Amino acid sequence: MSISAPAGQRARNMSLLTAAQTLYQCCISVDLTLTGIVGLSLAPSPVLATVPFALISIVSWLTTYPASSFMRRHGRRAGFTLGSLAAVIGGLISVLAVTLQSFVLFCLGVACIGVFQAFAGYYRYTAADISPADQRAKAISTVLSGGILAAVAGPFLATAVSGVLPVVFAGSYALVTALGLASTAVVAFMTVDREPRAVETAIVSGTPRTLKEIARQPVFLAGVAGAGAGYFTMTLAMTASPIAASGSGHSVHEATSVIQWHMAGMYATAFVSGHLAARIGAAQTVLAGVAVNAAGALIALSSSSHTSFMVALALVGIGWNLMFVAGTTLLASSYLPHERSVTQGVSEMFTLGASALGALTAGPLLSATSWPTVNAFLLVPLAISAVFAALFLVKK
Repeated sequence: MSISAPAGQRARNMSLLTAAQTLYQCCISVDLTLTGIVGLSLAPSPVLATVPFALISIVSWLTTYPASSFMRRHGRRAGFTLGSLAAVIGGLISVLAVTLQSFVLFCLGVACIGVFQAFAGYYRYTAADISPADQRAKAISTVLSGGILAAVAGPFLATAVSGVLPVVFAGSYALVTALGLASTAVVAFMTVDREPRAVETAIVSGTPRTLKEIARQPVFLAGVAGAGAGYFTMTLAMTASPIAASGSGHSVHEATSVIQWHMAGMYATAFVSGHLAARIGAAQTVLAGVAVNAAGALIALSSSSHTSFMVALALVGIGWNLMFVAGTTLLASSYLPHERSVTQGVSEMFTLGASALGALTAGPLLSATSWPTVNAFLLVPLAISAVFAALFLVKK
């Protein structure tokens, strides 16, 4: 059942959700750009240098279900406000951490960004929930398109303001606070709770389905597998590629350009992924994403040249977007309005858990094996996702 809002209200909320996504992506890109560098400078041991970076994914995973439960009770706008305020607090703590040269405080500040990420993950679900069923894929991809500007501006701003305060990088984390404040202002104007709550109140009757019943649906399984496998593949490849590129004799600048092409693939694809899912179907779009991701992995298997790194990571970025948008679209079709909070919370735990697992697996796997082996390993979750998408199409 669709819970779409009136067209004018929906358009306004879509603009606000896209703006909020842009601010979130700018904020998170600052932390992703600098956390490894700052962590290395503050950590008591180099072994601990990546702990702050990992905390973003881990805390986000731990927070995502409580975030969904909070919004079920208090509304989406209240939850998005709380998430934005977490970014404000995280930025302030990080400024204090680099000023006092405290690794523990820095970990706490970065952990707050994980909370922000958990709440911001529901922007795309909100876009789907306020849109008619045949426009959900386009709505999801429209919101995600906010990451395009952030992918370019975030890393640039992070370094541009790093020296504006007496302590290096304090200005960068002050920027995180400013972006969090701007996000708080944007979400304050959202009216995303009005229509969904009215419909939920009207339709709840009879015995609600259990989570087990919802999760057994082929559409749910295909959605979770698509979004989860896409995120795992993307995170593992993105985390391992700079190290692998450096180990293959490429310069820091060349390794950085690999990530830039990767992020361009991730977010530029948002302009077409929603239209593609609406045209050929969400499950078919998941399969297209699997094919693109697999092509990237095979290119990385064949060569360690700089061009191969760039093309491979760009394809993995494109494949992620196709699988993520289409997977979310399938998930949005698996629940009734009054079931959305629990279903979305559980599906986000799988998705963010896959992301955290990818980030934590990348270093040890690359260290124990090789870059080609890492890419061969990526074909396993992609194959699993393809199986679930195909089963959904068969049983549809």
